[in-house]
Amino acid sequence: MSKRTTPSDEMESESGLEVPSVGRALKLFGRAFLLRCPHCGGGPVLHHLLKLRVKCGNCGLRLQRGEHDAFTGSVFILFTLVGLAGYAILAVTMMVTETTPWDLLQYGLPVLTLVLLVVMFPFAKLGWLAFDLMLRPVTPDELAWHQSSDVEFEVDRDNVSR
Repeated sequence: MSKRTTPSDEMESESGLEVPSVGRALKLFGRAFLLRCPHCGGGPVLHHLLKLRVKCGNCGLRLQRGEHDAFTGSVFILFTLVGLAGYAILAVTMMVTETTPWDLLQYGLPVLTLVLLVVMFPFAKLGWLAFDLMLRPVTPDELAWHQSSDVEFEVDRDNVSR
């Protein structure tokens, strides 16, 4: 029987919050939006479009980083990305047409929103990891904890040894 993760099982980061340089932030977010591991730039990190692997295939960093709030942060980024894309499409449509196609917008934007939610999901998950790594870099002890699993390229979270 598999053991479920509880807050006491999470790895507590020993590094305090840091103010990152602009170059470091751009590097981390650039890697995330290229669907690579924000920590090392390697991979693989995707099992398929809607599922991340448990760990980076290169450095072994757990993509959830042992944090209980990773889901909330990635949902915030996901809704922000989808909202910005929706508003951009609405603004461009209203600027380039003489009469606004309200029917197209009324039925097209909700469909587009659903498509964007699916397409941008992995970008949001990795974007949140990049944000977390930007403020709290991985220490060598924490990286060793992430790499402690004996299974390489995991997909199933229940197979991760604790």
